[in-house]
Amino acid sequence: MIMTDPDRDDLFWVLALAPPLIARLYGDGMEAALQRLLLLVLALGIAYGWAALFARRMGRPRGPGLPAFAMIFVVMLPGPVGWGAAVLALSFGAVFGREIFGGKAILPPALIGLAFAIFSFPEGGFEARDILAQSPDPLLAVSCLPGAAVLVLRGVLAWQVALGAMIGAGSAAFLMGDSAWWGHFDLGAFAAGVLFLAASPEGVVAGKGARWLHGLLVGGLIVVIRMANPDQPDGIVFAALLGGLFAPLLDRALNWRPDHG
Repeated sequence: MIMTDPDRDDLFWVLALAPPLIARLYGDGMEAALQRLLLLVLALGIAYGWAALFARRMGRPRGPGLPAFAMIFVVMLPGPVGWGAAVLALSFGAVFGREIFGGKAILPPALIGLAFAIFSFPEGGFEARDILAQSPDPLLAVSCLPGAAVLVLRGVLAWQVALGAMIGAGSAAFLMGDSAWWGHFDLGAFAAGVLFLAASPEGVVAGKGARWLHGLLVGGLIVVIRMANPDQPDGIVFAALLGGLFAPLLDRALNWRPDHG
């Protein structure tokens, strides 16, 4: 395990997420790109605002991870969203995904905010409908790789989860009769979600075996959600959420030893 400095990690996260953000802006068009940039400013303000409020009230440091929270949330959005819905989703992710746990997230706050938004405002721009009918976005997928590689080398991302998700997605697609199973890897936000949500340090367990199972579960669920109900979102948000919730149980099961008294 590489010992890291939180402030320096924030810088590396910003640099890692800059290419996928640029890829999103490039694909948006002028008006949508401007809305995404304004949303990023709003997301940063909300993240730092809630962190400062809780830090002052609880008498503790603000904590790291705020730029990554805002940037991942914005990168994962398929298109423009309503401001009111975004404020509620970001606030929910910040408070219930991070601040009430003393500033230390148990799951990625961006993931919790996105899941809340999709459940609460499915028609508010958070839902990428007919995901299987959309064109792949190889630029977004490729743009995630350089930064993710740096984060893996720094010991921040769990590469076992990312690789396991690819194996799980490919296997699930093949078993469900999708002969072009490799097409799922650059469809929607697969790469961004797997690398920056599922494999992020929040919610990733220590056990190497459990990390592989975590990744297999996430990848398989992405494809099952996509193919069983194409009207559902990209699949990555729900898959990453369920995978993160089950990861501690998987780790506990693999490390369980019978008590012989």
